[in-house]
Amino acid sequence: MFLFLGGWLLYLATLAPTVVTIFDDSLELQLAVPTLAIIHPTGYPLYELLAWLVQRLWPVGDAAYGVNLFSALAAALALAWFYLTARRLGAGVGGTVVAAWLLAIGPVWWSQATIAEVYTFQGFLTLFILWAFLRWEDETRAHGAASLALPGLALGMGLAHHRLTLLMIPGLVLFLAWVDPRVFWQPRRWVAPLVAFVLPLSTYMLLPLRSHVGSLDGTYAQMGFWKWIAGGGYGTAFLRENPFGIHRTPLDLFHLARDQYGWLGLGVIALSLPWWRRRPRAAWLLAWVALADFLFATMYKVQDIQVFLIPLFVVMALWLAWGLDTLGQGVAALARGGIRFPWAGHGLLVVAALVIGVWPARLTWVRWPEQDRSQPPARAWGVHDLGLDMLESAAPRGRVIGLLGEMTLLRYLQFDPGIQPGVETVAADDESLRLEAIATSVAQGRATYTTHPLPGLAESFSLTAAGPLIRVWPAGRAQGPAPGHEVDVWLLPGLRLTGWDDILRVPASGPSLRVLLWWQATQPLPSYKISVRLLGPDDTLLAQQDAIPVHHAYPTSLWRPGETVLDTYDMALSAPPPPGSSLLLILYDPSDGHEYARWRTGLGE
Repeated sequence: MFLFLGGWLLYLATLAPTVVTIFDDSLELQLAVPTLAIIHPTGYPLYELLAWLVQRLWPVGDAAYGVNLFSALAAALALAWFYLTARRLGAGVGGTVVAAWLLAIGPVWWSQATIAEVYTFQGFLTLFILWAFLRWEDETRAHGAASLALPGLALGMGLAHHRLTLLMIPGLVLFLAWVDPRVFWQPRRWVAPLVAFVLPLSTYMLLPLRSHVGSLDGTYAQMGFWKWIAGGGYGTAFLRENPFGIHRTPLDLFHLARDQYGWLGLGVIALSLPWWRRRPRAAWLLAWVALADFLFATMYKVQDIQVFLIPLFVVMALWLAWGLDTLGQGVAALARGGIRFPWAGHGLLVVAALVIGVWPARLTWVRWPEQDRSQPPARAWGVHDLGLDMLESAAPRGRVIGLLGEMTLLRYLQFDPGIQPGVETVAADDESLRLEAIATSVAQGRATYTTHPLPGLAESFSLTAAGPLIRVWPAGRAQGPAPGHEVDVWLLPGLRLTGWDDILRVPASGPSLRVLLWWQATQPLPSYKISVRLLGPDDTLLAQQDAIPVHHAYPTSLWRPGETVLDTYDMALSAPPPPGSSLLLILYDPSDGHEYARWRTGLGE
């Protein structure tokens, strides 16, 4: 209970308060779970149902926070099951507690416990499977035979969640044969475990039941149920091929494993070797889990391989518990018989306890700032506020066309908290498909927006900035709001500034200054880059942004004479600008930095 509560409080304190990523599975889970959409292959139905239940029952925060919370809950439960597993293996209380906490604050484990992801639940299930089979071994040795219902249930839960569980099966089969080979020739003993095994697998029925909702990218309708639960081609793509061009050696994986517990941890693990002789069957099982996971990671060519090593990290923590136990027994023996004065022996025990206690405490302190997803505000709320800004910048019936991750973010915010539900989102990761979708939307007369520059976009359309979005217009027909400050400043022959405005924004992620510029070209121009700088009353540089106009999408060399181009620059601030601050615009050559023009005005004037 202590480990569960300690882990729970640690992860709650550092938990991401909402959506914090765009281009990974976490954002998908934060939308798929509360809407019960189909998660990417293999579907993760057990995870989805449990996370949905936690998200529905938890009364605080948005839907994304509730899904994040399930990761924290699974991680904390895993620590409790780690204690049960290590104690069943014969490790002492002190060594088990220290090893559990070292697992809790491992960089990979901690990072997965504070965000919506499937891997802390996989860590819990790995421990639950090990504990169930070890419990069966103990009961078999005590009574001559024991039921396999609980191991069957545990294995079924693992396979209802993640394919990493498949790596455990050969080791588990050999473990069964070693402990009680008669079980393979007694069919009646398999009835209860088979029923228990199938029970969690029935959660895969969630996929056909939610087929009318489908997956967020729409591919479930194309693949179908069987291909989806088989992995949907993930194994072929990352085992037989190397789409990301990753070159990773076993030594790289060793360094990654070492980073979880440090050289000191590896040294303590080496002290666990005496235990291997005392529990050879269990030692074999753990060694198989660790080795199979490590070998799989050497062949699986994904960028985030560290999360697939969590079963290895769990086993390493169990070895740590035995190593610490061996170390503690050695120090105790030395204190009892190797020191002349009793008080010195007690002192040695106290010093050893302090050293072992300081180790995880120091690592917790050192790693906290990096692992804390609740702070600073820019990290905790930046993605959320960017999505809100995108939606609020689009016309109420507009269409935003962008990458799948970005559109998932907008769809999440349309779902919770229900911002701009009338805005249509279109995901198109392929650039040619995205350009085609933009052209179709503009031809239909829809207010059309995109999120990134595209080859050929500026040549075919006129562009203006709409907050963080790029508004796409028919060529030469761009329109926009009137400027807050009208001016008539000719910065260069053929280029004038017709207006500007500044907006101080204070979202949850922190203050920022948005500067809007209205440009007009009267003749063809070369390509200029624009530097927007916020200066304090004493001309101190407070913030700066340099960019090709319209979010790098609309070079001045492609502006059409006579059209007005609305341009936007956002500058993050540590505090609102003080009175007397000013704006400075600089036009320069992006190839060599040569400056062509400057213009300065007081902020808000």
